[in-house]
Amino acid sequence: MATLADLRARVADDLDRSDLMVQIEQAIRDAVEHYEAERFIFNEAVNTPVALGSGTDSVRLASLPAYFTKIDRIRIDDGGSGLVDLVPRDYAWLMASQDAKATARPTAYCIYADTLLLDSIADRNYAALLDGVKRISTASAASDGSAWFNEGRHLLRARVKAELYAHVIKEIDQAQVMTAVEQRAYRTLKLKLNTRNSGRVRPTEF
Repeated sequence: MATLADLRARVADDLDRSDLMVQIEQAIRDAVEHYEAERFIFNEAVNTPVALGSGTDSVRLASLPAYFTKIDRIRIDDGGSGLVDLVPRDYAWLMASQDAKATARPTAYCIYADTLLLDSIADRNYAALLDGVKRISTASAASDGSAWFNEGRHLLRARVKAELYAHVIKEIDQAQVMTAVEQRAYRTLKLKLNTRNSGRVRPTEF
């Protein structure tokens, strides 16, 4: 698996600027942060197990097994009824229905203030399954690997060079060229996502 150091060296070689290693590494992390909420083939999570204990009505996203930047679906095991989908609501709806929060099986949820909020207080322990887009590590060390430096390497490589040309090297023409390359790499990744999702083609946002 490719590492942060591998991508950093590749960009430095592209730019012929070995003196910019610190700036390149920071630009790589900035690029990951910029795209971390986007859905790609390598950052979707399916059936991530989460325990909802009795008396629970909220869960901090940071405490989940994976940090979700987008949640597509939450199901809970209702015992005899099997898996039941929770209905996504907005914060205003959830608050309006909570004048007297009931203790019962949760039926709806929303995300607010980096927290998963439930419409009721769990009346017992529930096993939940979450699907969505998860945050992938930016790599704390140069030797760390990440899907970003493998499947996402062309996108990051282009964005990093665009940022460095614009803000460090000060060559705006080259920055514009690399922005166009970045957009092409973005479209390619989205196309892979579309064609890999169960054989269905779904609209891609450009």
